[in-house]
Amino acid sequence: MEKDIHGKSRTQTKKEAEELQKLGEELTRLPLHKLDRMNLPSDLYKALVAYRPITSHIAGRRHRQFIGTLMRDVDPEPIRMALLEPDASRPESNIRQKTRMWMDKLLAGDPAEMEAFLCECPGLERQKLRQLLRNIKKEKTVGKSSKSARALEQLILKCAGDK
Repeated sequence: MEKDIHGKSRTQTKKEAEELQKLGEELTRLPLHKLDRMNLPSDLYKALVAYRPITSHIAGRRHRQFIGTLMRDVDPEPIRMALLEPDASRPESNIRQKTRMWMDKLLAGDPAEMEAFLCECPGLERQKLRQLLRNIKKEKTVGKSSKSARALEQLILKCAGDK
């Protein structure tokens, strides 16, 4: 059980194999359109697609181990990077990100941001926007669930959807 000077220990090899299996499990939860864009080897892609209909716990565990074995032949870094990047091909995810960005900027209370948003959405009434922002602040202090925040989010979504 002597360790080679330049080689990895058994523990380190096992940890790496477990990490690859966990990465493979993350891939099983991805939608197919995202898997298609990752340029995975065909045998790994087929194994990921074949995993979807498996309902048995034991069979699922065995198949996840098989996926982990296939992951040993793949460079994991491009896969990790692809998992981290947002799904830019789906317009609804971009709209959601843009909506969250505008919500944060408007709730910060900067008048310049409000002006920028009103320029972005020319059909929007300034008075309605100010009223929603006031109501959100008031509801936060009282501790109510914010109906106004949901209304503002819908307003921003509608504005973003019109473009």
